[in-house]
Amino acid sequence: MNLFKEKFPPTVELAVDKILLDLSVRDRSKIANMNKKKLIAFHLSFGIFIKNEFRLWGNEPLLKSCCEVSGLSKVNPDQASYIILQELQKRINQGDVLKVVK
Repeated sequence: MNLFKEKFPPTVELAVDKILLDLSVRDRSKIANMNKKKLIAFHLSFGIFIKNEFRLWGNEPLLKSCCEVSGLSKVNPDQASYIILQELQKRINQGDVLKVVK
């Protein structure tokens, strides 16, 4: 498998999977219960982690996936990291976290 793809997920779904593997139940609960204002504030710090962890400045497949998920025609790394965070929150709130726990 391509090493870049292994380390840097090409889709929002795989990025969320990777984040979920490292989140404690407590962190999941905090994210799940954030309103929009708190999620935006949390993004100021956690968004930096997402941008660096998934190398959003050069991960064109993931940026394209963020466009598809959001319905936007183009996104920058800041927007992409927020889209990933929103999808993370959505997935936690739907209870769809068990599939990544192996």
